[in-house]
Amino acid sequence: MDLGIHGRSAIVTGGARGIGREIAKKLLEAGARVTICARTEATLEQARDELVAKTGGEVLAVVADMAVAADVERLARRASERFGAVDILVNNAGQMYSGRFAAMTEEGLRGQLETKLFGFMRAIRLVVDGMRARRWGPDPYMLGSGITNSALLNVTKALSTELGPDNVLVNAVCPGWVDTGMWKRNVPGLVAELGVASEDEARRVAAGKNALGRWGRPEELADAVAFLCSERASFITGVSLNVDGGRLKSLW
Repeated sequence: MDLGIHGRSAIVTGGARGIGREIAKKLLEAGARVTICARTEATLEQARDELVAKTGGEVLAVVADMAVAADVERLARRASERFGAVDILVNNAGQMYSGRFAAMTEEGLRGQLETKLFGFMRAIRLVVDGMRARRWGPDPYMLGSGITNSALLNVTKALSTELGPDNVLVNAVCPGWVDTGMWKRNVPGLVAELGVASEDEARRVAAGKNALGRWGRPEELADAVAFLCSERASFITGVSLNVDGGRLKSLW
């Protein structure tokens, strides 16, 4: 399927591994020119080299922490200098925050908000004027955990209304259990939450909580995001798309 984004300039935050990397790969395969960012230079450069080797596409790697305003500004500037005005922004960077209320700290929550709320909004502000001027700009979000997500879903709805007249689309993609390195790094929290004795048992129990009875693959999330970034999704905005294997069992 031709997604209609050949030659478009895209930014994928947190694009060095997991879901972000798969999204970058899908966009490159569709002909987009992609800027990826991550906090660790070695991991980022390896991802860039492998993405170029696999797709033959154009990839710019920028070391950036989405919780640092100057880094976000530099990311947007470098992307624009290399590939021109940004057409697609995939706010994917984030981290899991395992545990319930008793385990949640103000410092931990503040870190989540800096990256996944304020960081996302900083990136949007830096590219949205150009999107509005060109009247083109899908903006899907990859959302992760808890309190920050409810705030971001409200931002998604509000911006879809505000930017709709300028043909800038704003949607949210909400993953369920996806088999990435992030989940592996949070095994202790998952084991404790599910009340099981091992990682293998935790994975089995978690998989049983969705209708398909398995964990998702990063490329399955990437397919959904690539579609929302494409011309094929030109009448979709303001939606929260659950790509969770049927984990959500009710409407409310």
